[in-house]
Amino acid sequence: MRLIMRGVFWFGLYLTIILTPLVLGVIFLDPSQAASPLIYLSAAAGYVALALMATELALVSRLRGVAGAFGIDSLLQFHRQIGIAAMAFASAHPILLVADRSYTMKLLVPSATSPWSVNIGIAAFVLAALVVGLSVYRRLMRMSYELWHLTHGIFSVLLIGFAAAHILSIGRFAAAPIMQTLLIVYLLFFIGMFLGYRLIRPLSLRGLPWEVVENRTEHGKSHTLILRPVGHEGFRFEPGQFAWIGFGRGPLSTDKHPISFSSNGDIPNDDGAIAFTIKELGDWSAEVVPRVKVGATAWVDGPHGVFTIDREQGAGYVLIGGGVGITPLYSMLQALETRADTRPVFIFHAANDFEDLTFREELAAAAERMPSLTLVTVLLRADDAWTGERGFVTAETLTRYLPPTIYRHFQYFICGPTPLMDAMEDVLPRIGVPAELIHTERFDMV
Repeated sequence: MRLIMRGVFWFGLYLTIILTPLVLGVIFLDPSQAASPLIYLSAAAGYVALALMATELALVSRLRGVAGAFGIDSLLQFHRQIGIAAMAFASAHPILLVADRSYTMKLLVPSATSPWSVNIGIAAFVLAALVVGLSVYRRLMRMSYELWHLTHGIFSVLLIGFAAAHILSIGRFAAAPIMQTLLIVYLLFFIGMFLGYRLIRPLSLRGLPWEVVENRTEHGKSHTLILRPVGHEGFRFEPGQFAWIGFGRGPLSTDKHPISFSSNGDIPNDDGAIAFTIKELGDWSAEVVPRVKVGATAWVDGPHGVFTIDREQGAGYVLIGGGVGITPLYSMLQALETRADTRPVFIFHAANDFEDLTFREELAAAAERMPSLTLVTVLLRADDAWTGERGFVTAETLTRYLPPTIYRHFQYFICGPTPLMDAMEDVLPRIGVPAELIHTERFDMV
């Protein structure tokens, strides 16, 4: 209930931030600035677009209070969808102006004779289109994550600055002093928050370097990086959480990626070492990670995330992992074993084939040691000698192994490819599992 209340609070605050400019604009509107309904709608669309874009900077700033209510992966998914919505409002702004016939199509074409306020508004719109377009079509354009990440941040700050300048210079609703003050506060606060996350937070990690002590090849074209703290004690984390990690001389590099811990956060090694397991899926994971050498310096920003058994109590746990999505689930299992937790645990480990089963030996050994653990391995492709489950994880697969009735009181954690998580979010409610007991982790944003 407390988590729900936190979610309601933060979402209510979000809506308040978005709608406050509209409310104040109506209250303090100068009667001499009155206009037609389409002009009002156009101005409202512009204000909403700017407010959405400004709050986008907050959504990616890893605010612990907000992340604790929704989870960073959910916030990043929300960030992507709101970016598209902001672009729709930004597009509606000039379209409504032209539809009013008070303006012509020339308004949309920058020129040396156009007012600078109009030209800067067009520049903001072009930047917004670049921010959204590059995010949506990055892979189609074969744009590297690192280049996208760098340009995304720069373009975002510029477009918000340009959009605010456009609104302040146009007047009308923004002519009131209270509106000008509000817009400037929004601008300084959200850009300051973003720069704090991009600059101040990384700089605070300069005295907390990590050293790579092992780069181990795993099944499923994956690599486990074991990192040891250098000059500090490191940290503990909740099983299932993740951190942003990168390599290089300093922590300001844009080449950072969210990776789940694959080690036990309850009982770190004597030297404070932690582990991440990464599958070769993209430019960084397939080209950089396999070549990371022992002794390399790493930077770790964490722990983050609410995808953890420590925040969800139940009669037992069902862990459903596909491919390298087994990583946070393996971290959970290690914690349950070291805690001597006797509640039933069911692991459904899905993979394309036998060689794709990351941690297959470790999970099998844990099943031998833990009477409470039931391990179910599901292969999409298997030879005739395979005696385990075949195909996909389905409702029939789950109910064949889960204890009748009581499974509706278990906590369910799913991590893996998007099709697996989408399927489970459909299957589990159909077999009677309440939605509040289903937890997923997604990082496939751009």
